[in-house]
Amino acid sequence: MNVRFINPFIRSCHLLFNGHLGMNVKVDKPHLKKRSDPPLENGIVIDVSLTGSVEGQVKLLFAESVALALANALLMTTDTKVSASTYDALREVANMIVGKAKQDFPGEATRFSIPKVVSSQVGDWKYDRHVLVVPLISLAGAMRIEVSLASAKQPAPVIVDPDVNQGQVDELVAKLLREQESPLQKVA
Repeated sequence: MNVRFINPFIRSCHLLFNGHLGMNVKVDKPHLKKRSDPPLENGIVIDVSLTGSVEGQVKLLFAESVALALANALLMTTDTKVSASTYDALREVANMIVGKAKQDFPGEATRFSIPKVVSSQVGDWKYDRHVLVVPLISLAGAMRIEVSLASAKQPAPVIVDPDVNQGQVDELVAKLLREQESPLQKVA
């Protein structure tokens, strides 16, 4: 997995959440997803597929409280329950995130799907590659970005063993955090 494929999504989320929506969101330490990681309960997922020179999936997973906070910030409302308006607002959030990520994405021949916004209880979120989990922390609750992307010329290794080389994960995390253009704020 190449950090050049991951950072456009992190930057896009950072700009939208901290800038446009005025939420204080910080990036926690990324890690490779393990089969034992708990699923997101009662949340909402933005799902984007990429094809072409870079292939795979990017998912943004939000706890219900975060989905409501995002929708309320965008719509300037104070809803307390997820509704059709929440999903409409999150579709707009998805389009903004994907639109900005596309601008910064290095693969000219990469196509992005129209983002889908669904309940976390709807899908079976299985991947056929390693998945980098980028936790995002906010006062509203838990959210995360799950990235499973690879160059079509150099496919990512297929997951065979749930135990992965932590050294490779640490190296990728270090690259993510030291990239100078990245607006990442590391959680202390």
